[in-house]
Amino acid sequence: MIGRPSLRPLTLIIGIVLSGCAHALNLVVEEKDLPRPSRPVAQEILHTLQERESTVTSLQAVLDLTVRHGGTQEYHQWVAAIARPDLIRLESIGWGGVTSLVVLSDGHRLVAHALLQNIFVEGGATPDSVAAVTGGFRVAPAHLARLLLGLPPLSVQVEKTELYGPDGDHAYLLREQESSFTQRLWLSDDDLSLLRGELYDRQSLRVRFRYSPAGHGLRSLILEEPLKQVVMEVSYRSYNLNLDLPRELFRIPQPTQGAQVVNLDAGLAPLLRFP
Repeated sequence: MIGRPSLRPLTLIIGIVLSGCAHALNLVVEEKDLPRPSRPVAQEILHTLQERESTVTSLQAVLDLTVRHGGTQEYHQWVAAIARPDLIRLESIGWGGVTSLVVLSDGHRLVAHALLQNIFVEGGATPDSVAAVTGGFRVAPAHLARLLLGLPPLSVQVEKTELYGPDGDHAYLLREQESSFTQRLWLSDDDLSLLRGELYDRQSLRVRFRYSPAGHGLRSLILEEPLKQVVMEVSYRSYNLNLDLPRELFRIPQPTQGAQVVNLDAGLAPLLRFP
């Protein structure tokens, strides 16, 4: 069992954060005069989030996906394997349980192999690369992996965090800026569970997400990509947490003989058929 760390350094850092001196330029500005939690409450929230982060290391799951876009609705099934900090493998399962597409990312590169079409796709681990191989949903592989684990897109770092609330909806607002990204998280004032959130790149809202309010373990996840107005609902048909997943599972393969190779970094777009 992991012991509880000393809270003295954390208390000092929280004091700096809550004084408003920890940030330089806020890319996403909050409303003025928002209420602030007391220092003990802020301490509890941040400690709880850090504990949750440390207890989830990997995921293997069968996912049911419903994708809504432009008045259409599609259903997909994926098998997911995730190992922190940034390894993710997704397999699209078609009719008869046949794997039609494998997507891999190590946090730096993304590759995908459309087995039925024999198309091999590779590029940087960017939201655009994910959109190219998933039918349009733009989210960075590392952020998607964390959301599927039930974690916020960015790892919560005390020195970069500000806390507000609770508000009229009985939720605290946690705000964190890392490089060009800003995340805003709403946490229940009852059990500090993550209710919903937003991820910005500079001042542009990239992803909204929310978790179902009820249930134990991993809860259903709803992702919204505002730019393209794509909504994806993810439910867990089955899952296992904290397995020792073999690294071979995430090994980036070489193109098979005769495969069409598409380089996403060169601006090429694959013509993939999604089951």
